[in-house]
Amino acid sequence: MAESRTERKVTVILATDVVGYSVMMEENEEQTLKNLKVCRAIVEGLIKDHHGRIFNTAGDSVLAEFQSAVEAVICATEFQNTIKERNNSVGEEEQMEFRVGVNMGDVVIEGDNLYGDGVNVAARLEALAQPGGICLSKNVHEMVNKKTDFNFNDLGEQKVKDTLLHAVDVVIDETHKRTVKTQRKSKTPLFATIAVFLILVAGGFAYYQHSMVNRTKESVEISDKPTVLIMPFANQSGNSEQDYIGLSMSTHLITMLSHFDQLLVLAKNTGEHIQKNKIPSEEIVKQYGVKYVLNGTTQAAGTRVRVNVELADLNRNSVVWSEVYDFKEEDIFEIQDNVGNSVLGHLGQEVITGSTIARRSVKGFTNPEMLKNSVLAMAAYQSWTVEGIQKAEKLQEENYKMDPDHPMTIISIGWLLHAKVLMGISKNSQQDLEEALKMALVVIEKYPDYVMAMQLAATIEAMMGKFDASCGRIKKMTKSARGISEIVMTAETQRQCGDYAASIKNWEKAFKISPHYSSWIKMYYVYTLLQNGNLQAAKKFSLEQIAKDHLYYGANEAFLAMLAYIAYKEGDEQQAKEFFEKQQNMKNSMTKSYILNYDFSSVRARDFVNDYVKVLQSMGMPDQ
Repeated sequence: MAESRTERKVTVILATDVVGYSVMMEENEEQTLKNLKVCRAIVEGLIKDHHGRIFNTAGDSVLAEFQSAVEAVICATEFQNTIKERNNSVGEEEQMEFRVGVNMGDVVIEGDNLYGDGVNVAARLEALAQPGGICLSKNVHEMVNKKTDFNFNDLGEQKVKDTLLHAVDVVIDETHKRTVKTQRKSKTPLFATIAVFLILVAGGFAYYQHSMVNRTKESVEISDKPTVLIMPFANQSGNSEQDYIGLSMSTHLITMLSHFDQLLVLAKNTGEHIQKNKIPSEEIVKQYGVKYVLNGTTQAAGTRVRVNVELADLNRNSVVWSEVYDFKEEDIFEIQDNVGNSVLGHLGQEVITGSTIARRSVKGFTNPEMLKNSVLAMAAYQSWTVEGIQKAEKLQEENYKMDPDHPMTIISIGWLLHAKVLMGISKNSQQDLEEALKMALVVIEKYPDYVMAMQLAATIEAMMGKFDASCGRIKKMTKSARGISEIVMTAETQRQCGDYAASIKNWEKAFKISPHYSSWIKMYYVYTLLQNGNLQAAKKFSLEQIAKDHLYYGANEAFLAMLAYIAYKEGDEQQAKEFFEKQQNMKNSMTKSYILNYDFSSVRARDFVNDYVKVLQSMGMPDQ
């Protein structure tokens, strides 16, 4: 009897599955299956519309074949756009994200099912794709590149689960642009390429390095951001072919931290110049204005890699954080993200909330993901924009899902409700204020020394006109305040209640602890000086601030408006007019509504604010 021959063909395979499906099933199996059913119907309909055929649907995954690579990619893009639209229209508990991989290759036919490398590579590409993204094999990209209007991002050769493949992202929107470390069988060709590139552009780099030094010095003078230096990671393996590990780590960290607006991250060649010339820490601070420096080392033996990282505060001459990572070489992408998240979490914590986050009665985050979310949420919150508040709200909601009882998350959500009321984006202001106060009181009952909860309660109570209750909290807040956030919150409550001398003392204490804390505390410090009648001190400080670029919404405009008020009070109407007109021509110019509803929404004494508004309105400040 003749032996049956294996039937094969070349076809286009689309593979997709749900991001975080296992976690979703653990949290809410019934809702997850319901969501999957709806999303499955979407992809099945689109596959049919584009002349594809589903041949496997194991668990949350879908495998389909197409005769046309163009149809497959169009189908994948329409699927991701449809899922995105659905996510924007439903509650978070109903949302799902998918990854999609598309490959063209040889497959084995067994009945209605397909097997072989063509399917396996599609699955590897799907694993490499971003949430909500699409990753193509090189051959699919070559077929669709000139036949569609899509934008693409070539990721080069990637190693996924021992499979080496050339991958290309479909750039659906700007959020899908990314850089992924290229994998090669040999590290030598990689460094040959780098060496040639460096030789070709050495002149350009030399010029850039020189200009970067000058720009860095200028940035130290005009920027309110702390400067961060990522040093090249030292390879301690004694094998130059392993240099790529440290190179990829430092490059990835520079890129990742550069997206964090609260930091000024120096370029890679600056670290290389400092390392090559062995510039000591004292000179790094003096020449480049560096506050934080990250050093790292790598060691490799076989397929095992060890990375040591250390984050130091040069001004304090102390180590902020250090960690050792052991991993397999193939897991380098995952470790890059882990290191980046940890550095961002600890550095962001330093910048935004100061070096002391733990309370005597409230423990900080032990979950790295929650710490990262909290830091990013605080940065978004401090931008004081609608987009920032919405981003912070989403991040805190993620933390709430992970731990609904964590007091820091509860209080953060309470502050976001307060912000929404001030910004006029609350759907029910009274209800949101009452909910925020309820959150604060619940946390205070369990953690009576938690200053942030006391401050939230005091602020909401003041907004409701309950000043006796609000100001009655100051004594305990003052006794309990230790960390930078606690100190500035106490200073603000003291300002609201009219204890200006104590408030000024706490603002100045905060500047010493964290000179790069959000500029809102500098604004309110000047307001406190003015409320206390210290016009000369307010003038001197405000003049220093207008020479800087502030991230906080309206900070530059506020300092100019305060200088206009001071000049008017000093009898220099021409100078007052110049300051006022300069801020009036800026994006976030002052209005009566903004001052009353934002900066003085909960102050007890109204004499200064009434005079302040009257003076600025005499110069032409509008109501709205």
